[in-house]
Amino acid sequence: MLELRLLGPAQFAGSNGQDVDALTRQPKRTALLAYLTIARPRALHRRDKLLALFWPELDEPHARNALSQALYVLRSALGDGAIVTRGDDEVGIASDAVRSDVSEFEAALDAGRQQDALQLYRGDLLDGFFVSSAPEFERWLEAERARLRQRASEGGWTLARSKAKSGDVLEAERHARWAASLLLPDETQLRQLMTFLHDLGDRSAAVRAYDDFARKFADEYDLQPSTETQALATKIRQDARPNVGIGRPAEAQQPSADASREAAIGPESVKPPILGTRRRWSRTLIAVVMLVGITGFAIAFDHNARGANQLGDPPDAPRLVVLPLTNLGPPENAYFAAGVSDEITTRLAMLRGLNVVGGAAAQRYKAAATGEKSRPYGVGADYFLEGTASWLPAPEGGHIRVRLQLANARDGTALWGAIVEEDIGETTKLFALYSSIAQRVVDQLDLVLETPRHSVSTTSPTTSLEAYNDYLRGRDYMRRTSTAVNWSAALQMLERAVQRDTSFALAFALLASAHTEAVWQVGMNLAHYDSAKAAGERALRLDPNLPEAHTYMGAYYYSCCEDYERAMWHLTRSQAIRPGDAQAVMRIGNVHKRQGRWAESIRDYEAAAKLDPLARWPQNNLAHAQMWSRRYDDAERTFRRVLAYEPQDIFAYAHLAWLLVLRDGDIKSARAIVRDAARSSDGYAEMRLPYYLELLDRKYDAALAALTPPEPGLTASLLNEWLVSDEIRRALVLRLRGDSTAAHAQFDSARAELESVLRDQSPESRRVQLWLRGGLAIAYAGLGRRADAMKQVDFVLASDPLKVDAIEGPKYLQHVALAYLLLEDRARAIDVLERLLSVGAPVSSQSLRLEPFWDALRSEPRFVRMVGANR
Repeated sequence: MLELRLLGPAQFAGSNGQDVDALTRQPKRTALLAYLTIARPRALHRRDKLLALFWPELDEPHARNALSQALYVLRSALGDGAIVTRGDDEVGIASDAVRSDVSEFEAALDAGRQQDALQLYRGDLLDGFFVSSAPEFERWLEAERARLRQRASEGGWTLARSKAKSGDVLEAERHARWAASLLLPDETQLRQLMTFLHDLGDRSAAVRAYDDFARKFADEYDLQPSTETQALATKIRQDARPNVGIGRPAEAQQPSADASREAAIGPESVKPPILGTRRRWSRTLIAVVMLVGITGFAIAFDHNARGANQLGDPPDAPRLVVLPLTNLGPPENAYFAAGVSDEITTRLAMLRGLNVVGGAAAQRYKAAATGEKSRPYGVGADYFLEGTASWLPAPEGGHIRVRLQLANARDGTALWGAIVEEDIGETTKLFALYSSIAQRVVDQLDLVLETPRHSVSTTSPTTSLEAYNDYLRGRDYMRRTSTAVNWSAALQMLERAVQRDTSFALAFALLASAHTEAVWQVGMNLAHYDSAKAAGERALRLDPNLPEAHTYMGAYYYSCCEDYERAMWHLTRSQAIRPGDAQAVMRIGNVHKRQGRWAESIRDYEAAAKLDPLARWPQNNLAHAQMWSRRYDDAERTFRRVLAYEPQDIFAYAHLAWLLVLRDGDIKSARAIVRDAARSSDGYAEMRLPYYLELLDRKYDAALAALTPPEPGLTASLLNEWLVSDEIRRALVLRLRGDSTAAHAQFDSARAELESVLRDQSPESRRVQLWLRGGLAIAYAGLGRRADAMKQVDFVLASDPLKVDAIEGPKYLQHVALAYLLLEDRARAIDVLERLLSVGAPVSSQSLRLEPFWDALRSEPRFVRMVGANR
């Protein structure tokens, strides 16, 4: 049986030869095992829920494959029978396979054995543990940490009262202080502790508890305890009874009725103090919520450079990290707390003179900040803003509570804090709260900001709280696993939002994005592109200066129409309005990269990485551009930085492995990278690199075996997958092996499939057209149908593929060169290969020297000079 210690830092102990290392090597495996073991209700779990929790970044087939791989590892480590299933939809852990301290902790509390339970509580659930790209799991984990912390506190109070009743005052006080500390800073807990200590007879200890809290509250938040707490402190100070209590009657040693009531209903049910005038803090709170859903979902990575960037911020502009607010409301309302964080980040990012870090970087910073908060954790932060948020829906709106603290990241000094709550019945109050908080942060930092080109708006994007709630839910679905089900749910919620408020420009903008990504991400009906355009244009008519509308219209023209000029116009417009938005800057880099403007794309990605230093996609894109422009050493350093922070990033693994082939012809080191990917990455099954590496090593049987899909129906197209289909890949290997009959059959299968796609789908995308026609050229050439092959070759060349797309274009030319070779037109094949070596492309003299396709050219002097001159 495997023993899991999850309260505090995770510890695993196995028996009977169990491979504990295999369970802990990859965070998602650890997280999956923990979730299956302790998640409530303790039963089997639906696979689709597990996909949304752990692999939201993958489409459904790849996510299911990742789950299957993870379960395979768990089954191998735990033994036969450890993984139980019900049909194809539910999975769980057998009760006799794993033992956890969480289950024992709760069982002991339920049985009234508080002493045993508290000995098991070593700290927060999975303390210090973090899984990247799994926001739903992180929300579940935060909620479970809060729930178990609450149960531990209640157990501590029960034990404290028991010790007090038996006359053990020292132990009673120790347990009471510990129980209160689990939920501080909270005045409910403070008053309960003060009352308890006073009733024990230790008036001095009760007063000290108040004084310590008041001093810390003033230092960290610049606030005072509420009048209710101050009154209790005054009452205790004035109590003339002796300051002893061991001999007092048992009933006098119990907490007050008020304190007991507060303990029973929990601290979140008792309103904390609102300091300053209620009117002022009402405005402040309203500003906290207006920042909720505007930020996009760029992903980026560590970049410590603090120099001047293309956005015009000075080299010494302070960097503020907006940490994701912890949800203290019901778990199903976590989307609202996430929205508060996003809104604050978005508002502050619109101000010049302040570098704002949010998104993935902030999530990583929060995960790292489990110890001393003065450490910058690689993001070069000057300040951080953190806190909690909760939203409780009500018939006429809802109730929001937010706690915020602004602190110096270098020494942890608190600069400002606020605890605010408000009944929200209309969006005007909500959005005014967000703006007020953003301004208060700026005031506290004492910044001298340049006048922004467009002032931060204080108007409400919608007058309907219901529409805003639908908008947040739609955005939440868009952040989950990229499946048709989730995109359909997102579209449904956003459509409902714009129906509730037909002037809700922000919702129309996000609706445009959802329609675009539904096609781009999961291949939904192309009619969604028409809907995307209509929604985006409606958003711009409602608000011509809405940055989200310009960003998403840029994405539409980029994805749908390959209209890079229009895409660039919208993206630069968005960036001008909101210069701190890493997503817009990165998308500008994407356009430049597709246009072959390598220097500009590298500059854009570097700027995006500065804006969101720990997210991986700006850095991945940066390395990609460096690699295509043959800056191999720079690209290798960048990819390795990505993997240092994100060891499961399949994109970085695959590019890095191929880079070693392009630069050094180093098949051995490339194989080592593939092995690392197999151990660490959930996306390993997508890779076709094993096929290519076996091919380069001329191990043809192994190359064919590497093409066997790990799961029926699984197809893949990561980077460098330039041979279009597995049928063509098999055909080429069979031809190299001398099996012409089998090769002919595979070429014909490829022909039939590609003809069918070209005929039935009639893709309007020039990229898809060229991809399919390049594959057909190879298939026809392999079948000896010269005229048909040349027709496809002529179509590809006449389209000028490098101008169509500088990233995919070289692959189209590779197809043409291979078709020429199969047609025994060596001169033209060499012409195309020479062109490829003169432009940005995933081709090098080293790769050409290794690839067996080109063996027929090795006696050609021009080919020999070419591969020798470009070493």
